[in-house]
Amino acid sequence: MTTRKRLELPIEGMHCAGCVLRVERALRGVPGVERVRVDLSEAVAVLEGHPGIPLAEAVTAVAAAGYRVATRKLSFPVEGMRCAACAARVEEALRRLPGVLSAEVNPATGMARVEFVPTLVTRDGLAAAVAEAGYAAAFEPAEEPTMREAERAARRAVLAWALTLPLIVWMIPEMFLGIAWPSPFGFNLAMIALSLPVLAWAGAPTYLSAIRALRARHANMDTLIALGTGASFITGPLSFALPLANYAGVAAMIMAFHLTGRALEARARGRASRAIRELLELSPATARVVRDGREVEVPLAEVRVGDVMAVRPGERIPTDGMVVRGEAAVDESMVTGEPMPRTVRPGDEVIGATVNRDGFLLVRATRVGRDTFLAQVVRLVEEAQGAKVPIQALADRVTARFV
Repeated sequence: MTTRKRLELPIEGMHCAGCVLRVERALRGVPGVERVRVDLSEAVAVLEGHPGIPLAEAVTAVAAAGYRVATRKLSFPVEGMRCAACAARVEEALRRLPGVLSAEVNPATGMARVEFVPTLVTRDGLAAAVAEAGYAAAFEPAEEPTMREAERAARRAVLAWALTLPLIVWMIPEMFLGIAWPSPFGFNLAMIALSLPVLAWAGAPTYLSAIRALRARHANMDTLIALGTGASFITGPLSFALPLANYAGVAAMIMAFHLTGRALEARARGRASRAIRELLELSPATARVVRDGREVEVPLAEVRVGDVMAVRPGERIPTDGMVVRGEAAVDESMVTGEPMPRTVRPGDEVIGATVNRDGFLLVRATRVGRDTFLAQVVRLVEEAQGAKVPIQALADRVTARFV
């Protein structure tokens, strides 16, 4: 018995029974659809039919009829990725989810951008797909954890080089002159003793990542590093019993270079995260709203469209709005780059987070929350960080084939 598939698509733009008929007619032409029911009051289209109903074709059919399937775009960090192969696996896992229209993962920033139909997939579903691939989705990123990650990566790299540099100096006479100081036994023992902390402590996250990849039945860059350094290190203990060269020091060198790359990558991510946080911090935490003739200080999240806010000299304007009383010079350099302030009067629009240089203003809020200018700038920055240019996407696909 063939299992029937049921899709529930939220439709935007329907206003009458004629709209319903047009949407139904468009969706019936999608391959695999056997039954269509469109509810105008709920603005939902329910499709039933073959399990292979192509979601992308259904969305295109609705758009061709003049309407739109309501989708949501979400950007979030993915923890545990080490290379382009990791990003490719996360992309594949996300794209397999019913309800996901597109997924793009940038290994350079560690960000995933997903467009999906909210009635078909949830955040928990996205997180589960990422976890199944062997990684973790962090939907509430914070600047401090990112910076702590960069600090930890830097400490591990410093420790690795602190032990590896003496190893290199010690290895040069043996490599080029065949002199194992103070003795072959002592030389081999020193190579093992100095390289072990580099691999076991500084390199511990690399081996843990390789183990997680093995459990998920795939390989990543850490898998290659773990295999290479592990094979090199094992020659150290074996050199006491067998006529083998001791490459434990080489393993430490490989790990030190690897950790340096990780530290630089974590530092770049931390800077990107800090830039977004600094943008968000431009908005004041509270606003003074005029209610019943009195000024009441409320959290910025409680300001609603239409509220009248009092802004004194030297304060930041809480949110986008229109001046209803007063005259002042407003510093908008954060928006325009213009160093000279702009004089605003009643009827002029002002942008949230800009600074009132002088004068008292009463401003009526016109946009709040995610609709403000600053919120849109932050959203564009996040999307830009998560997006991949075509050449990068091509390079990632090619690189993924080698891991």
